[in-house]
Amino acid sequence: MNYVHHALIGVGTAGLGLAVAEMLGMPPVPLLTLGMGALIVATGSIATDLDHPKSFISNSIPSHIIRIALAVLAIPILAALAALLTTRDVSGTWMQLSGLVFGVSFLRWALIALAGSLGLMLLSWMLYKSLHHRGPLHSIVLACGVTALASWAFWYYWLPWTWGLAFGWGWLWHILADGLTAEGVPFFWPFNDVRRHTLPVFSCGIGRALLYLVVTAGIILLVYFQFFAVIN
Repeated sequence: MNYVHHALIGVGTAGLGLAVAEMLGMPPVPLLTLGMGALIVATGSIATDLDHPKSFISNSIPSHIIRIALAVLAIPILAALAALLTTRDVSGTWMQLSGLVFGVSFLRWALIALAGSLGLMLLSWMLYKSLHHRGPLHSIVLACGVTALASWAFWYYWLPWTWGLAFGWGWLWHILADGLTAEGVPFFWPFNDVRRHTLPVFSCGIGRALLYLVVTAGIILLVYFQFFAVIN
């Protein structure tokens, strides 16, 4: 399964849950809240593969951000190099460059994005070398810990802490979906690192097919209820 499958599985299962809740009488979720929730669930769904340095979350996204950030920072850096070659004043040139980068908002954010992306790639490489792909990050214990940490982070920044549950939902369903593959995942790490399957091995193929049907139904039902809410 690739990142698209995992994102759709997380969003689709969450959508099915919301659709069932609305059928039971829960008020429709506002469209903006729904979109934000889907983005957070999808992020949680792909973040589980941080332990693979070539995954979408660890390579594709940071690589694009790095290219954009370098393009933004190229002009002040080239200007600083030109000034350095002219004046030979290293400290003065550095002071001017740092003052410009940290003083202009979009340049500062470009530098932060660059540093964050490089840090994410380094973290992924370290996780891959130490824990390996589909290791501890694919365990139920880690999923619970990540959910708690995400909930705290949202609360700390004065955002609804329940967004952390949405992030954890995506993380959990990534694990359950990978448990339907031939390799399995270490569900019960750190108690043991035996790779297990979400369903009995002989039924994993059927389980994947049923999961895709559930995800498709969840997305269709969610879109239907949102459309129904709009026209009424």
